[in-house]
Amino acid sequence: MLKHLPKRVLRKIGFEIIKIGDNAGDKNDLYRLSQLGASGQPLKLHFGCGPRVLKGWINIDLSYEPFENYLQYYTDKHYPESIRGGREDLYAINLLKTGLPLPDNSVDLVFHEDFFEHLAQKDQVIFLAETLRVMKKGAIHRINTPNLLASMRDNSHFEQGKAGVFTGEWENWHHYNVVSPAILEDMAKMVGYSAVVFNTRDHSIAAGRLPSEYRPDEKDRPAADSNVFADLVK
Repeated sequence: MLKHLPKRVLRKIGFEIIKIGDNAGDKNDLYRLSQLGASGQPLKLHFGCGPRVLKGWINIDLSYEPFENYLQYYTDKHYPESIRGGREDLYAINLLKTGLPLPDNSVDLVFHEDFFEHLAQKDQVIFLAETLRVMKKGAIHRINTPNLLASMRDNSHFEQGKAGVFTGEWENWHHYNVVSPAILEDMAKMVGYSAVVFNTRDHSIAAGRLPSEYRPDEKDRPAADSNVFADLVK
C-alpha cells in the first residue's frame, strides 16, 4: 500500500488516489460549476487531472496542485504552455459525495486517464451513471485505464496457484477495480451508454478535441494493449 508516500511522489508516477472519506469538496467550486452549467456554454470535463490542469476544460480533482514540480515528467510534449490551465480551471469536487451540479444533457465531452481504476466497483457504476446523466446525446466519454487481461498475461503464472498471481496491479499502484475491455463494455451498456468503441492511444472518435494522452508511461507498461482505450457514446 502506498498511502504513506507523499502526494508529490504519487503524482510523479501517475497515481490518482481517490479517498471516498474525504470531504465533498470546495463549496465555492461547486457553486462555480453550477453557474457554468446554467450558462449554456460548451462543457468539457477532465476527471482526476492532478497537476495536469487543462485550459478550456473543467478539471475535477479533490484538490489543486501546481504543475511546476511535475513538468519534468509531463514535458512539453504532453503539457505544452498552450494547454496549461490554472486554479480557476480546477474544481475541487468529490462527485461520489455530491454528484455533479450540472443539468441533464449539458456536457459535450468527458476525458480521464489512469483514474477509473482508483474507484471501487460500486463507485465506478455511480461515476458512469452520473457522467451519462450530464452528457448530451451523442457525446463521448473517453476512458483510458489499465487492462486487467494484459496485466495478468504479462505478470502472472496461474499454474503456480496463489503464488503465481500478480497482486501488484492492486497493491503496488493503489488500484481498487481494474477492468478488461469486456468488463468495461458490460458496465457501460448496463448503465445505458449506447455504444462502446475500443481503439488505441490518441485514436478516438473525439480526436482533435482531446489532449495527447499521457498515460500509461511506456516504460511502466510497454505492451500496446496495456491500457484499455475506449470511447463510451451516450
